[in-house]
Amino acid sequence: MKRILKFTLIGTALAFALSSPLMAAEVTSVNQAREETAKAIAVLVNDPTFDATLREQLSKGKAPLADVLRNYAGQGTQARENVTTGLRDLERQAIRLRGLDGTLDALFDIRVHGVDKDQPITSIRGFWTATVSKDQATGQKQVVAYDPSGREQRFSLDAAPDVPMLIVESDSSAAIQAGMTVMNEILRNGGMQAPMASGNLRAANSVEELTILQEVRLERDHEPNIQGDAEIFAIVSGVAPDGTPRLITKDMPWLDHDKRWYKPGMDLINWTDYGTNYVNVQFFEEDGNTNFKALAVAVTKAVGNLALVVSPGAPPALIVAGVSKVGAEILGAMDEKWFQNDADYVDSFYVVERGGKYGSDVAPLVGARGEAKMVLAPYVVKSR
Repeated sequence: MKRILKFTLIGTALAFALSSPLMAAEVTSVNQAREETAKAIAVLVNDPTFDATLREQLSKGKAPLADVLRNYAGQGTQARENVTTGLRDLERQAIRLRGLDGTLDALFDIRVHGVDKDQPITSIRGFWTATVSKDQATGQKQVVAYDPSGREQRFSLDAAPDVPMLIVESDSSAAIQAGMTVMNEILRNGGMQAPMASGNLRAANSVEELTILQEVRLERDHEPNIQGDAEIFAIVSGVAPDGTPRLITKDMPWLDHDKRWYKPGMDLINWTDYGTNYVNVQFFEEDGNTNFKALAVAVTKAVGNLALVVSPGAPPALIVAGVSKVGAEILGAMDEKWFQNDADYVDSFYVVERGGKYGSDVAPLVGARGEAKMVLAPYVVKSR
């Protein structure tokens, strides 16, 4: 009798989740999409089939929501298929709100938080379900959580309870990779990059001068622990050979924790892309809400207003002033939220010079904000 009652309650809960008006509604922000997804999963946690399906998909404490739902929907009932359809619709709305429609089919992950990752999870029954969202009144990040009874609770990032949770989050690594493609295409169409990443110019040169990022460290990555790993990208800006602004984005998926030195050996700057001897390098942390199309359009509009920044043959002092102005315009184009722990501005390195060797293990180059340090070295690639 108790077993029959148990499954009746699960079915009732699933039906309630399916009929929720917020589940069916159009969402207006990525935050809202994640909150509604977390609310629905808080009910699914009570379904043994969902429990087993999620645990089968977990790898290193994380599982793509789309994969979980695909297997869950295949378990046979119409209610499960309907819930899956509603959750996938929320995910696709979030993709559109991030300016990534047409580039991604899946965005959300489920990450396990508050448990020993080295120990196998035998059940997710009793886990809370949560996401990190923004308080509309204060603009501050908060944890929106649903306890095992389905009751919603909200906490500041540093006051969330230390209990096992399923965190609904964006797959920022995939989003940044797609976002860099979207941004670079818009920047290229806006005249901020040469066609085909300067391929014609490179073919005409016998050598390529690079600046290699040998080492880098973040003092603060703007990513609270409950939000998992940081996702960093950079914008390298300067002046093109024709005197117009040039901006190129760089994905850094490996730069995922602060207070740790990384030694990527990455080609941060290819000087073939630039007509002068100076560029800026600015670091940002992507926090799961960025609309990459809107960001690229805003930056293109702001920097494009500079028109011809400076002739590559101008005096060095004038070139430095022009390059610095490009960097300032990039920050000026950012929405105010970029400076409020949303998609965060980390640091800037202004007027990095071609051929320059910057910093060392004991005395690295420090950013203008003091939150990033790096070691740079020149490198020449000779054509065969």
